[in-house]
Amino acid sequence: MKYIVLCVLLAAVFTFMAISSALWHSGTCDEIAHHIPSGVVSIVKGDLKMDTSQPPLSRYIIAAPVVWLLKPALPDDSKEWRKEDRAEFGRDFFFKYNNNSKQILFTARMAVVFTGILAGLLIFTWTKQLYGLSAAGFALFLYCFSPDMIAHSGLATTDIINMLFVFLSCYTVWFFMCEPNMLNLFLAGISLGLAELSKYSAIMLYFIFLALFFIAIKKNQQSARGMFWKILIIFALSVIVAWAGYGFSIEPLLKNAMRSDEKLQLLTAMAHRPLPFLINFPIPLGEYILGILGIANHGHAGHMTYFLGKWSQQGSPLYFLTAFLIKTPIPVLLFLISGLVISLRKKFSINEYFIFMPLLVCFIFASISNLQIGIRHLFPIYPFCFIIAGQAVYLWRYKIAKIALPVICAWYLLIAFDAWPNYLSYFNEFAGGPDNGWKYLRDSNIDWGQDLPALSEYMAKNNVKEISLEYFGEDAPHVYNINFRKLSSSEYDMPQQRMYAVSAQYLEHVKWSQNHQPVAKAGKSIFIYDFKDKK
Repeated sequence: MKYIVLCVLLAAVFTFMAISSALWHSGTCDEIAHHIPSGVVSIVKGDLKMDTSQPPLSRYIIAAPVVWLLKPALPDDSKEWRKEDRAEFGRDFFFKYNNNSKQILFTARMAVVFTGILAGLLIFTWTKQLYGLSAAGFALFLYCFSPDMIAHSGLATTDIINMLFVFLSCYTVWFFMCEPNMLNLFLAGISLGLAELSKYSAIMLYFIFLALFFIAIKKNQQSARGMFWKILIIFALSVIVAWAGYGFSIEPLLKNAMRSDEKLQLLTAMAHRPLPFLINFPIPLGEYILGILGIANHGHAGHMTYFLGKWSQQGSPLYFLTAFLIKTPIPVLLFLISGLVISLRKKFSINEYFIFMPLLVCFIFASISNLQIGIRHLFPIYPFCFIIAGQAVYLWRYKIAKIALPVICAWYLLIAFDAWPNYLSYFNEFAGGPDNGWKYLRDSNIDWGQDLPALSEYMAKNNVKEISLEYFGEDAPHVYNINFRKLSSSEYDMPQQRMYAVSAQYLEHVKWSQNHQPVAKAGKSIFIYDFKDKK
């Protein structure tokens, strides 16, 4: 009974922190430009090729309560939502076709808060089955007070949803291995399909599960022949579920696709031959394949990334290791190391393989990718880290741990409460705390356009009537009562006698920012400079 009370209490605190943080922040880039408007179009108009950068499930979840409760307006002409610049339609959706942007944003975010709660309960459930109730309660405690988990559970983005379904898929496949009946087989296949519908990176699960099945066969837990057919059934079910997510559509790959001519040229160049069937021959899951190709091309081309003081189009193999070490609270790192030592001292069973293999494969895949724009891409490994760290509770039998564990847990609680509401911008003491994180990482690690309310509050408190704003984001400053002007071309080199607000992502755009200290920060991501009295 006490563990039920603990789960309810931790879930309630987690929910409060996620919702209160969500209420405090403006719309992030991806919420405004992509996920919410694209999800609404997918549900209301059934246009799944308007934006294939993500599979549709996460956006269905995000947009469903918006469509159901708010019934947002959409244009009738598909050319309006199929603009080359998806961010342009996103802004139109929020500020032209609808006039309740804050309500839309909050409603969509609540769907993700719910998935965040489910992820925590699933961590508790699996840890309990592996290592007992005490470890499960401790793993849930670590999850519920994690700044990164709280931050992204309060945003209408795909990362927490993807984390949930990847973790659920691993759990159901493990459960099937423990009890290989038909019900568990179907649950494993359905969960794998949902994971594939949540983010394209989940395709690596096929390779992970294949390896895990072979390990199970080697350990004589299943016969090779029986396991082969079960693998095929689980994989086939997942494909059917993924196809259902696209409405069982069958049409040529590039039919009705955005920028179809450009994509045909790219695929033709890759194949070194004409590919007319891409326009004429109908195939199932065309939208999914199109999305995979788009992500592969994006990964090959790279993305501008800030890492340790430098901008680069190409990724670094140290990016996610560094991000993990400076974005994860030090208490969690200490408990994780303790849990690793405990795990490695035991003889590995199939249980440990199911925890460690997805963690390592996801980490390696992320580290070799050129798409390195935030710790959020590493989220699928976090539930496994919390499970491993949960075992640290069993150090309690040692005398020194009876002193150290409560102290470290109190430190962890202090971190969570001190970081409120700026969980997105959290950095640990290795980086010098949240105020110094911008020196190491940018983008969604610290600045995603979320701090317009904090800027508005600063202006009101300090009687700032107008500010020159270099803002990284898609939300509208006027919605938050911010009277602003954009910088003139000359102001990027030399400031005028005015006040300036510069997003951390754009500090290098404003050249003089390198030689001047801000007088304040809005949240942790908008730097405020005062040149009113300087000559």
